[in-house]
Amino acid sequence: MKHRMPEDYKIPDDPDVGRMDAAYLRSCLGLRAQPGEEPPQLPTAVRRAHYDMARSLSILGAMGNGMTPTQLATVVALALREGVQPKDEEPTYSFQDDLAKYGQKVVIYWRNKDRAAHFLQTADDRVRVLHDGNERSIRPDLVRFPKEGEFPEVEENINQTTEV
Repeated sequence: MKHRMPEDYKIPDDPDVGRMDAAYLRSCLGLRAQPGEEPPQLPTAVRRAHYDMARSLSILGAMGNGMTPTQLATVVALALREGVQPKDEEPTYSFQDDLAKYGQKVVIYWRNKDRAAHFLQTADDRVRVLHDGNERSIRPDLVRFPKEGEFPEVEENINQTTEV
């Protein structure tokens, strides 16, 4: 079968506009990047399957702002049939919640950036944090304590009294 995918085809990966197909595919295949690292390139078979699926959806008028989870699962299944092997994920480090206090400043890696948040609790193998006024449930490997002087504009603890 002849494939029509251009050599320079890139799967959309822009969290600011909601098109995160590449990030979801990396997660499914165990190809996540560690915080601060450049995300790895997706295999050609995955890019080819995504291109074919996106092209078919576009012809049918069913392409929106990125693919749905079902469509992305179909892309993964097609890539697996072509011989792509998912990597087993091994967590390299885990957030030490026993050292954190309620309301303490932490750093989360969310939407491809380090962002300041405040620790709330751990529940169901996830870390609950407060970020920009919203509670979020984050994987422990994406939460860390801030380095010295990191995010100085954010309070060290949300329970501290502030002077006006």
